[in-house]
Amino acid sequence: MTEPTSLTPGQSEDAAVQLEHDFTSIVREEIGMHEGMAGVFAAALVRGLRRRLGGQDIYIPAPDRSVRDASIRRDFTGSNVDELMRRHGLSRTRIYEIVGQRPPRTAPAKNPESPLKTGLTNG
Repeated sequence: MTEPTSLTPGQSEDAAVQLEHDFTSIVREEIGMHEGMAGVFAAALVRGLRRRLGGQDIYIPAPDRSVRDASIRRDFTGSNVDELMRRHGLSRTRIYEIVGQRPPRTAPAKNPESPLKTGLTNG
């Protein structure tokens, strides 16, 4: 295991400001708290975390997405990709990755055949 790289004091403050901004957004999205109050809440969290865990690397596990992915596979019909994208906030590519299919290829635009393209000559 490698030692974490040391940050300059300015970089540490920038990281703390970014964390506070992220926490404010999370509190607003998850709880619906007013921005001013969410900012106060986020600042308190950052101060507390810096006091208790400052300088440590912490691991935050990703959420288990197996239920979401199973729902997408169950609901996928092949013609409802846009609906699934909106419902789950995912890209078209991610939906197809989850259902284990490749996205359908779009047909190339039909251009009139030209003698140069086909090698045919007139007459």
